[in-house]
Amino acid sequence: MSQITKNILMIKPNSFGYNDETSNDNYFQKNVSHISSSEIKSIAIQEFENMVSILENNGINVVVMENDKNKRLTDDVFPNNWISFHEDKYVIHSMFAKSRRSEKNQSFIKDLASMNFSYELLNDYSEFENESIFLEGTGSVVLDRINKVAYCSISKRSNNKLFKLFCDDIGYNAISFTSFDLRGNLIYHTNVMMSIGDEFSLVCLESIKDVNERNKVKKSLEKSGKKIVIISLEQVDSFAGNIIQLGDNKNKIIVLSEEAYESLNNHQKNILSAESKLVVIPIPTIQTCGGGSVRCMIAELI
Repeated sequence: MSQITKNILMIKPNSFGYNDETSNDNYFQKNVSHISSSEIKSIAIQEFENMVSILENNGINVVVMENDKNKRLTDDVFPNNWISFHEDKYVIHSMFAKSRRSEKNQSFIKDLASMNFSYELLNDYSEFENESIFLEGTGSVVLDRINKVAYCSISKRSNNKLFKLFCDDIGYNAISFTSFDLRGNLIYHTNVMMSIGDEFSLVCLESIKDVNERNKVKKSLEKSGKKIVIISLEQVDSFAGNIIQLGDNKNKIIVLSEEAYESLNNHQKNILSAESKLVVIPIPTIQTCGGGSVRCMIAELI
């Protein structure tokens, strides 16, 4: 059994830009003032298209879709926050930022069906937005699909009640905790400090301040039998946690941004590259303005 897939969904960022609302708790975001918004959008599209090309050249089937430009969706390049796929089912997620809720696009499911990707709705958690209860997909939750264990760092965007409901729906064991970044801020998405592949678990244990919670996460990862790659808080700041393994048993790759790759030491790279090719993607503008990296840009078509 494998954790990974070579089929992914990506959304072209036709309206990409800096989002003031999401910057309130996304400390990765930075407002780039020395270039115009139109230039930022143009550069983001170039970075996106280059990423698609690199992935396709490495054997990944990339399904690219686009939203209506009139919606002006600044963050739709990060589809993993509103939708997740689970074998023949999909889940629509509850999203924190009102400005991002229009990213949800059911027409994509019909488009996928025309490409022989058939999914049925498992649950739509959108109603929880009215109660200010959120769980932003595989941003909020990191899945060990082989062992059916889900990890969630609780925050404003990642509610424990909804996390447990999600785990019940997909049949996973739930492990929740809280984690903090280098500045002591609550980490808003689990996938900036943790990633799980077929053979490895990458995690920033020092971000989990509570000793009992840290030990709980560590023991669960050890039980999985995967090689554990420990990253630092400084490496979290460089998006080293926001990586993803893709491919199949014959061709496995680990996708990470250029900044993330440069932050890793040789020991970490050696563990990750033992059974997978490291595929490095330069996306500085998307990372800086959007506050997300390569993993956030990919919704796996499992």
